[in-house]
Parts: sequence; C-alpha cells; structure tokens
Amino acid sequence: MTPYQKWTEQLLNDHIKDKTLTCKVHKYTRASKTHGKTIVCPECNKVATVFHFSWSALGCQNCGSMVDKYEWKLL
Repeated sequence: MTPYQKWTEQLLNDHIKDKTLTCKVHKYTRASKTHGKTIVCPECNKVATVFHFSWSALGCQNCGSMVDKYEWKLL
C-alpha cells in the first residue's frame, strides 16, 4: 500500500469514527470499475474499497471477522 493510500484510509477512518452510517449494501448496489465503492466494516468501523459485489461474505482486513455482504455499510 502506498503512503497516499494509507493517508486517505486513515483520513476516512477518522472521519467516520463519530458518524452513524445507516445505508447498507443491498442487492442493487454497484461499484464502478475505475473507482470502486467504499464500504465500512460493521464490527470495527474501518473502511475498505471493493470493485465488485459478486461475493456473499467478506473478511475484514483490519479486524479479521467474516461479515455478510448485506451487513456492510456504504460510505
């Protein structure tokens, strides 16, 4: 991961720390191929970027928990 990616991830994590996100992933959620979609882990509130939603569960890279697709929050 480049320093810029680490910086933007830290900036996003600090920004969403105090916010309550209510919009969750649903069956019509799509991500662009060039920029992707930023999602937030419901367990640790850390951000991740995905480029497709052809999965049923995703393991969080920060806390390691397996989270169902429809439990992830959208940023």
